[in-house]
Amino acid sequence: MNTAVSNDVNHRLADWSENFARALGDALQSIVLFGGLAKGEFVPEQSDVNVLIVFRTVTRPVLDRAAPLIRQGVLEFRLATMLVTEADLRDSADVFPIKYQDMQRHHKVLWGEDPFPKVTIAREHVRLRCEQELRNLSLRLRQSYIQRLDRPELLQAALNRAVSTLLVNLGVLLELKTGKPAQTKQDVLAKAAQLGIPLEPVREAWAVKRGEVKPDADGLRNLFASFMDAVQQSADLADKLP
Repeated sequence: MNTAVSNDVNHRLADWSENFARALGDALQSIVLFGGLAKGEFVPEQSDVNVLIVFRTVTRPVLDRAAPLIRQGVLEFRLATMLVTEADLRDSADVFPIKYQDMQRHHKVLWGEDPFPKVTIAREHVRLRCEQELRNLSLRLRQSYIQRLDRPELLQAALNRAVSTLLVNLGVLLELKTGKPAQTKQDVLAKAAQLGIPLEPVREAWAVKRGEVKPDADGLRNLFASFMDAVQQSADLADKLP
């Protein structure tokens, strides 16, 4: 991570948060940073600046006041907001358990109170969501292959997106199986042999995304097929975990 760039973004975000809090007044409960910038994985010109905004209530007047400042942040530093109430967080933890668990572990309160101590994540909800995401990924990959097999650049773009999603969910599977969370995607790759799934296509797909490997068109199709198999086996594992 470029420290100078991240420091500049953090400074802009702090100023934005103060302006936003002044504009929203009593309607606002919290502003919380999560995602890559909170984890130290921010990539300039690529990463969004993910911010959770917790309102006390969501009404049209509240959204009308929030809109121009949010649009300003989008233009100035790639702000990406998630707009919720405290009740939304609490009541949707069963359908967004992986996202909320990651946010619980890696966040920074920019303004107001920390909403996450009141959010409870159930292990079974995490397992079910992980299986759902992996099975959805498997279905999307099959469709992508059919639509893009003659367009290597589009096939690679689909693979680049998919490998990040798979690594997140392999990290979830590792924690479900071992009880120990993986800290980074490299950490996941180092430990995922414990899951018993084919890792070579995952490692190669990660290397392709990072620009370390550049397969030809046929090699890319072979990699894509092997990667799809790894995703399917991961989904089956998620289904069988106790």
